[in-house]
Amino acid sequence: MLKKSMWYSILTIACVGFIVLAMGFYEAIIVTTAVNPQPSANAPLTQPPEDSTKLSSKTTNSFKVLILGDSIAKGTGDEKNKGFSGYLPEYFKNNTLKEILVDDAGIDGLESIGLLEQLQTRRLDKTIKDSDMILVSIGGNDVRSILSLNDLAKEDQFKVRLDSYLGNLKQTMKVLRSTNPNTIVIFLGLYNPYEKASNVADISLLNEWNYNTQQVVEEDGKGFFIPTYDLLKFNLGRYIAKDGLHPNSAGYQALSNRISKSVEAIITKS
Repeated sequence: MLKKSMWYSILTIACVGFIVLAMGFYEAIIVTTAVNPQPSANAPLTQPPEDSTKLSSKTTNSFKVLILGDSIAKGTGDEKNKGFSGYLPEYFKNNTLKEILVDDAGIDGLESIGLLEQLQTRRLDKTIKDSDMILVSIGGNDVRSILSLNDLAKEDQFKVRLDSYLGNLKQTMKVLRSTNPNTIVIFLGLYNPYEKASNVADISLLNEWNYNTQQVVEEDGKGFFIPTYDLLKFNLGRYIAKDGLHPNSAGYQALSNRISKSVEAIITKS
């Protein structure tokens, strides 16, 4: 009887031990799967961080120039058919490793009111917005018609034409700035291709015209007035085309060189 009780006890202990062992094994499985859970079908996948070099590659590697204005802006007179659009990239490349891209919207015979109307059509807005620099040549056709008048009529008409021109110029700068607040605006002053045949009064009027233009341009803050009068005055034979009015190839190169040197620091930083 004692032996039978002993066997019952041993069997009971064995069963309890088996149950405890099984429970421990089950808990071990639960812990293991909790440490390394398998993602569910709805769980979001973790995205790797973006490569920082890709973010920096968004910066542009070009310097865009827009040329606006009259026949000088267009490059008329250059026997090589290059003008500013051809020579400026050659001079600018000495100051930057960026690719120089030029859009030339110059029009022969354009006056200041014509330039303003061209901008007010808004057809050039996209080009203006993309431009790092805008070169403007305007006013020569406004003042040329005055210089052919007799002295008395010339003085009367000068102030009328100057006031009208300055009003157009202010509106032009306003349109450019509203479209692109950051672009550099380079404005070419006027020269006198008839220097040898001009009287003192004509030269005085041209100087006054340039002075007033410079005041308006430099009030902008990011506008630069580039004088041309002195550069061409003593080099009419070298820099004026056969038409006696526009720069020739050498003249455009000389002017492009002056523009490049005037904005060298700005382009280098761009």
